Amino acid sequence: MEFIKELKNLRFNYEVGKKTWFGSGGNSKLFFSINNRKTLQTLIKFIPNKIPLLVLGSGSNILIRDGGFKGLTIKLGKSFSFINLQKKNMILEIGSAAKDSEVSKFCYENSISGFEFLKGIPGTIGGNIAMNAGCYGSVISDLLLSCQILTKEGKIKELKRDEIKFSYRETSIKKNAIILSAKFFAKKGIKRNIAQKLKEISSNRVLSQPVSSRTGGSTFKNPPNESAWKLIEKINYRGKRFGGALVSKQHTNFMINDSLASSLDIELLGEEIREKVWQKFKINLDWEIKRVGEYKKI
Repeated sequence: MEFIKELKNLRFNYEVGKKTWFGSGGNSKLFFSINNRKTLQTLIKFIPNKIPLLVLGSGSNILIRDGGFKGLTIKLGKSFSFINLQKKNMILEIGSAAKDSEVSKFCYENSISGFEFLKGIPGTIGGNIAMNAGCYGSVISDLLLSCQILTKEGKIKELKRDEIKFSYRETSIKKNAIILSAKFFAKKGIKRNIAQKLKEISSNRVLSQPVSSRTGGSTFKNPPNESAWKLIEKINYRGKRFGGALVSKQHTNFMINDSLASSLDIELLGEEIREKVWQKFKINLDWEIKRVGEYKKI
């Protein structure tokens, strides 16, 4: 019955590209905003395997190609964005759709330390866990106790921290699993110290990143013992333009939709950077931004 009710949230040929931080790219053939766990379970159980699935978080670390996504995009609603603190055993339980900024704010208000770094990541908890996101010396897996996932077979499983392998921007959680929620150790801290760290992160981000531009965050992963931005700087690509896409003058590992860029503009500029870095340093830059969908047919 609940599933039938939620069908009103199903959209066809939805402009998903415009909802991403880049604001470029095509439409999703199907788009379903889901607010109920049972509805999500039912959908996953019965949707044919041939239909590709995309779970969309805040849209900050993704590039939808101009030909669009020929599958089903799922957006988890408010019931998946809860933040609860179990004070008795100091466990923080967070829904996968909870925004990083809201989590860092909640932790400040409750004098919980260790989550200040989330102020510097414009994403959601589920996306963070999927790619072991981090910055300013911390990663999301540091205080993780467990996470709850929905398998492709429609089963809900709880994975303990030691059952998951985490590495730099990688996790062993299966790509077709949907992260529902996570539990973290809530470490008590001093509120004024937390406030100071949040202030420092915010200031540093404004000074070092193009926060007011249409961007997708860090474009490439840092290679071992190297910084992606330094390699891009060394090939003189600061401010480099391709169509409407631009390498940020403020931070060279950020690309910007500067002037109605197509997703192809952004991707081709990124591939050009990868080629130049390889030619000069024999170092392979791997994309950190997730590229999804099909190229537009000419």
